Amino acid sequence: MLRGSAPWVLVLADLVAGLCDVGYSSLVRPRASAPGRSFDDTPEETMTVADPLPAIDAVRRELEIDEQILEGTRRVRAILTLTTSLDPAPAQLWPLLTRPGELAEWFGPVAGDLHEGGAFIAPRGAHGRVLVSQEPHRLSLTWADGGDEGTLTLRLDPEDDGSTLLVLRHSALLDAEEFERTGPGVIALRWEVVLLALAARTSGWDSSCLLEAPVPSPDWLRSPEGRAHLRSWSVRWAAAAVAAGVGERVARRGEDGAVEAFLTALGG
Repeated sequence: MLRGSAPWVLVLADLVAGLCDVGYSSLVRPRASAPGRSFDDTPEETMTVADPLPAIDAVRRELEIDEQILEGTRRVRAILTLTTSLDPAPAQLWPLLTRPGELAEWFGPVAGDLHEGGAFIAPRGAHGRVLVSQEPHRLSLTWADGGDEGTLTLRLDPEDDGSTLLVLRHSALLDAEEFERTGPGVIALRWEVVLLALAARTSGWDSSCLLEAPVPSPDWLRSPEGRAHLRSWSVRWAAAAVAAGVGERVARRGEDGAVEAFLTALGG
């Protein structure tokens, strides 16, 4: 059963399985940065521990990073992968990801041609082109949202029980100084909120998490509950950054900076 939501998701594109959340020092062991990497790998003595929250670990997270010098400027290629199980089958989820009328109900208005080869405009100026559309299993796009164009891929794999394993993979080129300030968090938080919105729309986590996912409206995101989710998501992505080779000091700074930047953009 689908549950409705309001056009608040205009904000999402602008910002664009366990049941507990813990600090990243208990999730990963600090790993030294690769030779030549400039990210500080000095460990912090005190690490963040977040209170347990339902549904935080309905999503699994992976991060790959590669620092580059492009035209004399330090950049970071970040590849974020978010994986989650949703109760509906791929054929039921596909229209929600590819039809403007369905997208408007939970993500926001998307204009243009969403068929393979078509170009589209998403809320708040995000735009891209459809590279591959293989119904109902794979959707690959270019995606630009206020920065360099990256790639966004959604894969929907059927599970034996009729549910879907959804894999969202976003490759983005980031300014290195900005990455050191906020880590992958600002981009990652956008997609965390999008997946939560999709789970709320489809009741997609009712079986795996035994709960009804909250609708992440701007008011909810500004609330204590919403802020706690943002903080816990940010902790998880800081853990992923450490696992990818970022030093704990930089990861901790990014953990704090991502939530502040997200709420500032939200107007909270």
